[in-house]
Parts: sequence; C-alpha cells; structure tokens
Amino acid sequence: MANLRQRAWVFLFLLAAPALGWSEWLQEKQDIMGTEVAVTVWHDNAKTGEDAIAAVMAEMRRIDATYSPYINTSDLARVNASAAKEPIAISAEFSLLIERSLHYSEISSGAFDITFASLGWFYDYRGKKAPDAQQHKTLLPAINYHFLNFDPKRRTLAFAHPNVRIDLGGIAKGYAVDRAIEILRHHGISHASVSAGGDSRLLGDRRGRPWLIGIKNPRQQGAEDRAVVLTMPLNDVAVSTSGDYERYFVDEKTGEWVHHILNPKTGKSAHGVISVTILGPQGIDTDALSTTVFVLGVQEGLALLARLPGFDGVIIDANGKVHYSEGLQPPAP
Repeated sequence: MANLRQRAWVFLFLLAAPALGWSEWLQEKQDIMGTEVAVTVWHDNAKTGEDAIAAVMAEMRRIDATYSPYINTSDLARVNASAAKEPIAISAEFSLLIERSLHYSEISSGAFDITFASLGWFYDYRGKKAPDAQQHKTLLPAINYHFLNFDPKRRTLAFAHPNVRIDLGGIAKGYAVDRAIEILRHHGISHASVSAGGDSRLLGDRRGRPWLIGIKNPRQQGAEDRAVVLTMPLNDVAVSTSGDYERYFVDEKTGEWVHHILNPKTGKSAHGVISVTILGPQGIDTDALSTTVFVLGVQEGLALLARLPGFDGVIIDANGKVHYSEGLQPPAP
C-alpha cells in the first residue's frame, strides 16, 4: 500500500513539474535554410527555454529570408539583380558578412570567394548537371572577389563585372548559429547547443559534462546517418564541417565526384580533401574557414590555420587519412 501511494505521488509530481516550471533538456528541430536546424537548451523554467528556442527559430527564418539566393525577395537576390548596374545600399549585418568574406578571400589568396556563384549558380546537384563548356568559358572569369566594390562607410556594394553573382552559403549559417547563441544568452540560457547543417555552436557545457561532437565518415554511402569516425569532447566553441558528401552527384560519363565546394580558380569541385572540421570562437569564422581549408588542401590549409590563433582543424584527405592542426596534435610519447 505504501509503495502504491509513493508511486502515485511520484506520478502526480511528474505531471505537475511542467506547470511549476521545472525543466530538463528541451530540444527542437526544424527545416530552415535548406538544412536541419537543431536547438538543445537547459533552463530551470521550461517556458523560458521554450521561448528561447522559438526566438532562435524565428531568427534562423529571418536570416534565411534575407540571404537566401533562392528567395527572389531576399536582400541577396536584390543585390545579385542590380549591383552590376549601380551600387546597392546594404544593411550593417549584410556589410559584416561581406567584410568577413573579403577578409577570408584576402588571407587565402582567393580560395574563399563568394563570387563562386557566378558559375556555381548553374550547377544542379539534384538534376546531376554541371555548367556546359560555353557557360564555363563565359562565367569563370567573373569569379574574382576583386570585382566586389564594397564601401564599408556608405554600406554599398557594386559589382565590377556584369556576370558577377554572390552566394553567402559558406558563411551565413555560421553567422546564424552565432546569432542563436546571442539570443539564448539574452534569455538567460547557459547550457545549449545549436546546429544548422554542418555548423554548430556550443554554449557552456552539458551541465558538468562536455558536449560530444562527432566527425562523420565522408564515404559511407546509402546511410541516412553516417557513422562517426572521430568524437571530440568540447565546450563553449564553434564547430564547422565542410564535406564533399553534402551536395554532390557522380558524373555518369566521367565518373567524377561533382560536389558543391568549388575551387574559385577552376570553377569546378575542389579535390584532394573530402572533409574539413574547424574549431574556433565564432561560427562566422569557422564556417568560412572550413570551406577555405577544403579548397586549399592539406598542406596549405594547415599552414593557414597555424597562422590564425584560436583556430584548429581536422582534415580528412582523399585517401581517408586524418590530419590535425598543431593545437590538436597528440602529445609526443
């Protein structure tokens, strides 16, 4: 009888807990920005946690609506439509994304270049189509970040070539997870994880334990959830992974693996590396760097990371060999 009474009290306690505001981990996933956005938070008050998650999802949708190249009303689409004709006024936020993009173009000698879209726009990965020879010949010369005439004081952007088009896909998701963390902090959240595709940001730890971030097997095909080849315990860090398995097709004629990370110099898929993971303080930087290092390759990519304090990386080359930046190297025996 006593045990039955105790069980009844436990049951009533569990029913009452949400109403009293007591909470455990809260999680939500939504499809935004062409990928899965996942938010996990802890807060003593469930309503506060739910409101924080809702605010993050709303911000993700705003960023998508503002910078998606596929939404005709987006600020990015407006720039692509008119910047070759005249300077276009852009927001402070848009200016930040352009400034950071140009920074990574400069330090990588063009390995990161948002004008890749001048030709990249004509790849159709679902339809298994690459630009034809004439498109490649005509549009490759438009891939050059020096064609971006950006005035940071006036906040205007103009294109110095008629065929230039930009795409912020290599930096906007990282920025989005940074904004998500700012919002969560504003709501009083101290322990959280936010991910948008290959870009993640961790806030605090997992209440006394580290977050476990896995690097997936780039060549495990046919599986919805790829096997994890490496797991890293992490706290308070941004993590971005770029892989040639995210959007790709195999050319039926040549057998070539055609993927979405283009080498700006060739206008074709970058080869030599199949996965790059970057760790750093902010997603806007780790996102751009994961693409940059992928294009640069193992040696040049590691050399770049060695010049950037606060950043580390894991590179998997085309042979499946794993390479670590200096800060992740295991101690010598």
